[in-house]
Amino acid sequence: MRVNRLSASIRAIALLSAGVALAGCLPGGGGGPSSSIPSSEPCNAIAGAVQVNDMCIQTVTTSSPAKAAQTPGTAGVTVTNAKLITHLGADADLNQARYTRYALADQANLQPDAILVAVPGTLGGAHNYFRLAENLMAKAQASGTVVEVWAFERRSVLLQDTTGLNIAEAEKNALLAVNFLFGDELDLPLSPELDRRAVFYDQIDVPFMVNWTPQVFSRDIDVVVELARDAARNGNVFLGGHSAGTGFVARYAATDFNLSNTGTPEPGYAKLRGLVLFEGQGGSLRATAPTPAELDAVEAAADGGLYAAAQAGTVSSYINAPGLGPQQLVSSEVLGMQMAFEGTINGEQAILQQAFGPDRNGAPNSVYGQVAGYNDRPFPVTAGAALATFQDDDNQPTPQFFHLSMGALGSLNADGLVEWLDNDQTLPASAFTDNGPAPTTLLTPQLFWGVEAEPVNMGRLVPSLYVGETNYSDWYYPTYGLLIGNNAALGGANLGLDTSALSLPVGQGGRGRSDIVNQTQAQQIDVPVIGFGGTNGLTPVPGIWRSFANAIAPCASLSCDGITPRMLAGANDLSAFPTFGGPEGGFEVHMSEGYSHNDVLAADDDASNNVIDPLLAFMERNVQ
Repeated sequence: MRVNRLSASIRAIALLSAGVALAGCLPGGGGGPSSSIPSSEPCNAIAGAVQVNDMCIQTVTTSSPAKAAQTPGTAGVTVTNAKLITHLGADADLNQARYTRYALADQANLQPDAILVAVPGTLGGAHNYFRLAENLMAKAQASGTVVEVWAFERRSVLLQDTTGLNIAEAEKNALLAVNFLFGDELDLPLSPELDRRAVFYDQIDVPFMVNWTPQVFSRDIDVVVELARDAARNGNVFLGGHSAGTGFVARYAATDFNLSNTGTPEPGYAKLRGLVLFEGQGGSLRATAPTPAELDAVEAAADGGLYAAAQAGTVSSYINAPGLGPQQLVSSEVLGMQMAFEGTINGEQAILQQAFGPDRNGAPNSVYGQVAGYNDRPFPVTAGAALATFQDDDNQPTPQFFHLSMGALGSLNADGLVEWLDNDQTLPASAFTDNGPAPTTLLTPQLFWGVEAEPVNMGRLVPSLYVGETNYSDWYYPTYGLLIGNNAALGGANLGLDTSALSLPVGQGGRGRSDIVNQTQAQQIDVPVIGFGGTNGLTPVPGIWRSFANAIAPCASLSCDGITPRMLAGANDLSAFPTFGGPEGGFEVHMSEGYSHNDVLAADDDASNNVIDPLLAFMERNVQ
């Protein structure tokens, strides 16, 4: 079992700090100054955009044809919830598609040779792709190619009340963000720069979210794909996803957007040059046909049953996990602002730990002490240490899908704060644990392997936590929509990638419910696929992609040879390292040794990174 090194270090520092002068250092600290944090400023190349380093960042919201039932903006729906009215107004419209465009400032007015539309994973926002976009576009420019990344955002991000956060960003004042978000809990007077406090939605405030089905999101994604096809040379658009986002990618590719199921199909995959799967297997076909009872359950849920359950509070409208609610997820934005405005990851005490006056309710009057769902640190920390002691991969209590590998716990500084060692500082040997050789079978209890890496630089990551009109997290991740669960209470059966039994007309063996889902094209997907995994992540071995490779059609792209299959060996076993067809067969997988789940997106482009170069080669090979 993996040793929780970070928790052990925390315990050690908690013990040692009692006997160490606050001005002293603990063993193993130091290593030189950490890297500077990039600053943000208006981007002259794109009106309303923000520039960080050489990259312009612009968030775009546009109408979606997917008018989900009971959703504000759908005909016949009247907004009565007081929170929604305060936040978005009585004319709120949540039937919107949204994306954040990343472009190099000196290429922003050029037509891109290719665009990667990218879907974040569980609880992820558009800025999950900030560092990947920066690295990929710089590498593409060096090779003479113009590439942009458009990070898709689920419509759930429209529920994020960032009004006061935008003011705090403009004023470069993280205290305003704390006042906006948590002023009531801290008994603070409203800052004069603010008009009101933040709105946070409880589960029963937004029951309509359960009607945001996979098909709703596929249609939202289609809006962005079509815009990208219009923008890119020869319609060269690739669709990628990270973690659960790979499921969104696979479902999109499998969907027939001709919902009538008469005439010529309009499959999602036909609009794309290729699929990119970051740390997620995509999807699979069901081993057995769905039963009539399962199909009945899906229909009952779609026809109001799931919405009624959400109204009654018997099912959740968005992800419901301890410490991962909206008020906790926003913490990374506040800490990001603090680090950016201080110009270092190790400045003053973390603003979430600072006391705003005397103790209240028997606890410090801090965000950690007064806001439900937060856990304080056992010692004073800088903002960098506060962030990393939650999200670094050596902090085992944090869900693995949140992990980044970005350094190690440092020592006490002169102000008595525990600092964080960024990956460009001297790190202790314990940060580079050798997890042993690669497994040979998927039945191995512990699949992660290799020497752990620390490829993410927190300083360079900081802007992604707060900058512009988007952020790093999806506070209201809609995990309980139709077809997600395997029982009637959660919306019926998981039908897999092929939903023909529900979607096709009755005369063709279905139930004629293409209005719910229309994934009838999975076994016709014939575009190239590339997968990226980290050996310390959720896809630590290539065999995890076997089910998707087996579900889809042979590659028919011009870059494939038309002979080589998706898999050459291991298609029907449980080997950890089967042989895929590679570029000739249109299915390739690349592993980065020692990378955790989010490292494949956030890592520096160095020798350990086996993502940027293969991805660019994949895109350049498949453009037309």
